[in-house]
This record gives sequence, structure tokens and C-alpha cells, in this order.
Amino acid sequence: MSKLLKSIVSMAIAGAVSTSAVAADGTINFTGEIIAASCAITGGAGTSVGGNKGGQTIDIGLGKVSSDSLTGTAAGGIVGGKSINLNLDCGGTAAGLKSVKLQFDPNSGSGVDSKNVSLLKVTGGAEGVGIGLYNSSNKLVNLGANETIDGALVSTTEGQNTTYTANLNLRAGYVANGAPIKAGSANGTLPFTLTYE
Repeated sequence: MSKLLKSIVSMAIAGAVSTSAVAADGTINFTGEIIAASCAITGGAGTSVGGNKGGQTIDIGLGKVSSDSLTGTAAGGIVGGKSINLNLDCGGTAAGLKSVKLQFDPNSGSGVDSKNVSLLKVTGGAEGVGIGLYNSSNKLVNLGANETIDGALVSTTEGQNTTYTANLNLRAGYVANGAPIKAGSANGTLPFTLTYE
């Protein structure tokens, strides 16, 4: 074996045996709990709901709106507002819980708008616009900051059976994101999870 080859082999062995001294900069501790609560969205005004518990699809038509209405001062950069009133039927599974939250996951859908991370990114060719979600207080939900829509769980007792329901009310509309407006299809997909407290 040549001296050069012996030198390379011994350096490789030394590198494999040595350990790097990297100190951790911090720790992330995850906490949580899996519960039996399971609410089905049964619909409500402004919604078309399909699928079963755990795989529900809600179709919201925002219509065809003029690009002029987004840039005009009358609309303030928001048009096509549609109320979404979700009625949740939790059966008897929510005992001991007080509220339910609609937690959005835009990154598993069409994503957040690059010009305004509060908005859902649209797909299909339109530019300069995103889809905004507003809570029942008419405040824009910041999708990029994982804000939620919350609703109180209400119990109803008949005889020995107690059932739980909740209503989640929100509104969706097209919102100008500050970039030049370009006409085209403006669709969006926004996966969600129901969480309970």
C-alpha cells in the first residue's frame, strides 16, 4: 500500500472516529392530547357541505367580480364577500369541552399570498388578489400567523342524553394584495382541522 493511500485511509478512519462538539441552541417541547370529540359540519347559510366526518368539503362560490371593484375606493380593496355559517353537530362526544376552533392549514392547500400573508393565495391566473377570511367581528384572520375561528360548544340535554353543537361564523372575499390586478380565475383551497378546548 502506498504512503499516500495509507495516509488517506488513516485520515478517513480518524474522521469517522472523531465526534463533533456541537451544542444545542434550544429545545422544542411538544404537548397535546388526543380526545374522542368529533364534530360533523352539517352546513348552514352560504355553504354546500359534502363528505363524511373527518373528510368534509365546503364549497364557497365567490362569484365573478370586476377588477375595477377591487381597486375602487368604494370597496376598499375587498369584494365578493360571502357569509359562511358552519353548524357543527358533535353528538355526545364533547363532554367536558368548552369550545371548538377552526384551525387552517394554508400550506397544505393553495398557500399564503406572497404579498400579504394574511390572505390565501389564489390559483388559476388572476394576480394582485388573494382570498381573505374574516371572523364574526369582521376582523381579517391572519392565515400566516395560524389564527383560528372560535365557537362555543353548547350542550342540550334531553332525558339522559346530552348532545353538543357549535356555530362557526366567518366571511370570505377577494382582497387586493397591493400588486397590479390581472383578470383570470381566482380559486383557492384551504384545508382545516377542528380542535377542541
